[in-house]
Amino acid sequence: MKIAPIRTNQRLANSLEKFSEQGGEKIANYINAAGKFAIAPLVIMYNPFTKESKENKEWAAIKQPVEAVITLGAQLLSLNALYKGIDKLAEKGKIKFKLVEDAIKTGEIPKPILETARHNKEEALNLLRKNCLDIFKDRIGTILTIALYVPVLAISNRIFPKIADWMVKDND
Repeated sequence: MKIAPIRTNQRLANSLEKFSEQGGEKIANYINAAGKFAIAPLVIMYNPFTKESKENKEWAAIKQPVEAVITLGAQLLSLNALYKGIDKLAEKGKIKFKLVEDAIKTGEIPKPILETARHNKEEALNLLRKNCLDIFKDRIGTILTIALYVPVLAISNRIFPKIADWMVKDND
């Protein structure tokens, strides 16, 4: 009878592992969007410390999910395009990392990576290269996400009133 919870736990663990492989910036975008989509509207609507009217609270609460969807879509599309471009440059050898180049020259590979690769130096170098590339992509992705903040906010501010008017009219 304990087989079902073990399978469920394994599926959950596998899902979390796959989710974590998305990279730091993508995960941050997912979490931020989920908070704006689900938590922020509740906090706005049921905040006992504000004296805002119900209409103002509704308007502000509707904006959060709309902004979350626009932000997530724009950021993820941009990040995917950026990451594909970086991968292509790396495949052509246009992006190199000093740590990897030094490891190739000296044969000194960080011990945890060498152990993960079961002391296979070629596999360890590939793993080191991948780790360096993932860190690089994540850092560049963070810069892109910051750069997209103002344009995404501008788009959101243009689209939001139309969606909010449509939603409020349907509720009246």
